[in-house]
Amino acid sequence: MVGVLGAAVWWQRDTVGAAIVELRQMALIVIVGLLVLGIAERWLRADTLRSLLLDPQAPSFSQALTIHDVGAAASKGVPLGGPLSLALRWSIARDVAISGDRLASALVAYGVATTFATWLLPFCWLLVDVVRRSPTTTDVVALAVCATVLVGSAVFWAVMLSSERAMGWVDSLTAWLWRPLARRSDRAARFDPVSRLTEIRTSLRATARQPAGLVARTVLIQCCGATILYVALRGVGVGDELGLVEFARAYFVVTLLSSFVPVPGGVGVVEAGLTAALVSAGVPTTSALGAVLVYRLLTYVAPIVVGAVLYAGWRLRPAVVVSTASASPARPTAEHSMCRRTAAESRS
Repeated sequence: MVGVLGAAVWWQRDTVGAAIVELRQMALIVIVGLLVLGIAERWLRADTLRSLLLDPQAPSFSQALTIHDVGAAASKGVPLGGPLSLALRWSIARDVAISGDRLASALVAYGVATTFATWLLPFCWLLVDVVRRSPTTTDVVALAVCATVLVGSAVFWAVMLSSERAMGWVDSLTAWLWRPLARRSDRAARFDPVSRLTEIRTSLRATARQPAGLVARTVLIQCCGATILYVALRGVGVGDELGLVEFARAYFVVTLLSSFVPVPGGVGVVEAGLTAALVSAGVPTTSALGAVLVYRLLTYVAPIVVGAVLYAGWRLRPAVVVSTASASPARPTAEHSMCRRTAAESRS
């Protein structure tokens, strides 16, 4: 993957160089605004996860940020990093006394809401665009697919969370699949996956009673990412040749399609797709590529760096505590030494 990306950059090195030159002309106020938007996006993501972790020992914002961004760094930076992301988040959550069931329900709810928003936003902007002009066959097919997925996912989760018969079938299937593993491992035999599923389902039901807030948060997060790209485009001099509706349609459709690409974070594909969509909308190639590079720097590279730093801090913090605790008995205090001298004098 690195070789293919390197070859693509080398092949388009002149365009990439021209795009970087345009970025040097970006105003300071635009750079500051982009940094604020990037920080706001990370804050919204971490705060959304924190709002879903409703344990009695609710995590602090820094703990929620560590759980979220360390997992995001693993999923974005490692091919097929989903299992690694889940394992890291579970380990950090365990250290801050968050139950595994609550973390699982929070991650499921967060993922479902994010997926729903990923399909909802292209549907809304395509619909707005179709109202303004005569729809094409592609528009109709895209709207139909988005509507089918949205309705289907809503019905699926409504049935799975409300139907006792459906959940009974899932519990039976889970017990049947777990039985062979329980025969081979004593630890697995002591674990009851059906009761865990029941607790997770109970938590999901509580979240599903008021889904509007969670969906609104995830929609706001994705709109924040779109705003970063739009501000970057304005910062490199793109003007009225790109309308807001046309931009939003291109951005959210490309974002939806990139979610099906089996590469970490859609690296390479998102850049090419967004640049091509913007160029087809009338944006100059170098301006489009420069803005996309800034957008990916804030939404792809920065989360990996932040997640790596937070992971290092999480790994080093227990070592520092242990070393301090182990070293403390070796350094007697002045009061302790005085007491020992007094005792020795009394004995003499």
